Amino acid sequence: MLSFLDPFITAAYHLVAFLAPLTGTAGAIVAFVLIIRLCLHPLARIQIRGEKARAEIMPKLKDIQDKHRGNPERLNQELATFYGGEGKGMFAGCLPMLIQLPIFSVMYRLFLSPTVAGQPNQLLTHTLLGTPLGTVFISSPTIAAVCLFALMAAVATWTAIRMTGPKYLRILPYASIVFAMFVPLAAGLYLLTTTAWTAAERALLTRRREK
Repeated sequence: MLSFLDPFITAAYHLVAFLAPLTGTAGAIVAFVLIIRLCLHPLARIQIRGEKARAEIMPKLKDIQDKHRGNPERLNQELATFYGGEGKGMFAGCLPMLIQLPIFSVMYRLFLSPTVAGQPNQLLTHTLLGTPLGTVFISSPTIAAVCLFALMAAVATWTAIRMTGPKYLRILPYASIVFAMFVPLAAGLYLLTTTAWTAAERALLTRRREK
């Protein structure tokens, strides 16, 4: 089935194929993801600022809800005024996130799809530590996948330690490891690279925001 993302997936495929002779296919996947994430960095900065704005506004919103809880009509009026003024900050950063989603979908599908533009995805035929990048761990466990999962676990643990909020949310970073067991090794390498970038990027931007 054709998708509007297909031309972008094809373009990304040719870019990775161009980089492969220089870095090896596994290295090209990592380099490609890093290049794209670097280009998206300005959007990430906007998103972090939006999260800060929402964090600052939420107490005011709660105060309004608590104050007028028994008067629905007044509550609706106050909320309308709030969202028309300071409340607009609650949605700051949403647009950058929405822009990034299709880009992440392109990258993920590139390393997941057995075919690209109707042709076999040659990226999946190359190897990492002797294991074809198209290998799925759940059907064929390999040393390369175990090493990949160990690195993903390290990134997930670091992310979980830095997370705030309810403790049960700290298991979420480990979901990528479970997911990686059911996808080609190439997609797992993408997940490792992008989650590591996200963890480092958020740590850096959050530290700067707190200064």
